[in-house]
Amino acid sequence: MILGLSTFEVVLDRLDRDRADAAVPASAPWTGIRGLNAGFVGAGSGPADWRTSETGEGAWSAYQDDDYAPPPKPAPDLSFFKRLSAEEIAADIALKASDTVAQLHLKRRNFARLNHPDRAPEEWREAATTRMKIANLLIDDALRVIHLKQP
Repeated sequence: MILGLSTFEVVLDRLDRDRADAAVPASAPWTGIRGLNAGFVGAGSGPADWRTSETGEGAWSAYQDDDYAPPPKPAPDLSFFKRLSAEEIAADIALKASDTVAQLHLKRRNFARLNHPDRAPEEWREAATTRMKIANLLIDDALRVIHLKQP
């Protein structure tokens, strides 16, 4: 039977013969493992037992309890976009006269992570742009002062 057949055809023929030999009656209990990454948890006695039983309550109903719902995520506080004066933005950045060049660059990145217009909601994009412009001016001025102090 192997002569004249490809390896793939031989494997398919063997699988077909194994399935025919291992045919199980429909009334036999099914004790396999359901799904990939199932954690090797066996499932009930039949393919549909995990959904319902004779009473209409199944194992799945424990996970669909109406009393449990994940807590809602609070709406993010976007009030900081209203702070548009240079003093308020300097306070948000936490600029100090003793900041080094590396600290100023880090503060610029951290400020941009929260305030960049591309990450801001549509209604706050204009305010975010203004905040970024002012913050960049303040940090550039602080860098300029540091460079002027160096001999």
